[in-house]
Formats: sequence, structure tokens, C-alpha cells
Amino acid sequence: KQWYQRRVRDMEVEQYEAHRKLFWDVIYKTDWSESWLVAVETFHVLIFCLVILCHRASWHGLSGFIFMALLALMYFAQYLNTLAAERYALFSREQYFDSDGLFITLIVLLPCTINCILFIISWLLQSWNLMADIKCRQIRISQAASAGDKKRD
Repeated sequence: KQWYQRRVRDMEVEQYEAHRKLFWDVIYKTDWSESWLVAVETFHVLIFCLVILCHRASWHGLSGFIFMALLALMYFAQYLNTLAAERYALFSREQYFDSDGLFITLIVLLPCTINCILFIISWLLQSWNLMADIKCRQIRISQAASAGDKKRD
């Protein structure tokens, strides 16, 4: 039994190493100077800036819209990957779009997922602060009411 568990662990480590190598191969072999990749990078930086701006300005409507748009982009990623694989010559010098979707996952979906998680964290923080403010007001009101009762007595 211990031999089997050790073998499973070794296989998991080998798979992890293979995935890690594949990840870095995609990152290093990508020609980041292509104009469409610069546009994708700019898009992700812009979305990240909007996440920060929406959090600081409490723009819930805009943040909700961007969040839903990012989710829609992630939902249609497989279709976009297939479409891009068929027509890559129109916008790219290399064929990056494989059938597994590794490239689109790393370049598009991972940053979108991170931005969505940041939106959720922002909303949770804002909810936490709102609940704390409401509780403080309730305490002040109850203290004022009890102080008013003591004056009457």
C-alpha cells in the first residue's frame, strides 16, 4: 500500500512538472510584440484599472456590468478559441490556438478570472464595511435612546 501511495505521489509530481514546463513554454515562446497580443495585454490592464477604480468610487453598476461581461467572455472562450484557430492568419503570424485551449486559457481566461475574483473581494469588503457602519449607527441610536430614558427618570 505504501508503495502504491508513493507511486501515485510521484506521478502527481511528474504531472505537475509537465504542466509547469508547458506553462513556461507558452509564455516564453509567445511573440509578445504582435499587435493583437499588445491589445489583449492592454485590455487586461484596463480592466484591472477599472476594478480598482470601481472599488474606490463604489461604482456598483459598472462593476457588475464588467463582471458579467468578463463571465460572458469566459463562457464563450471555447468558441473564440475555435474561431481564432481557424482564422489565425488574419491577425497573427503564428498559430497559438491549440485544441486544448491552453493558450487562450493562459492569455485570456486567467487574467479574466483574477479580475472577477478581485471584483468579488471588492464587493465583500464593501458589504463588510456597510454592515459595520449599520451596526455602529444602531449602537449610537440605542445609546441615545437609553440616555434619553435616563434623563426622564
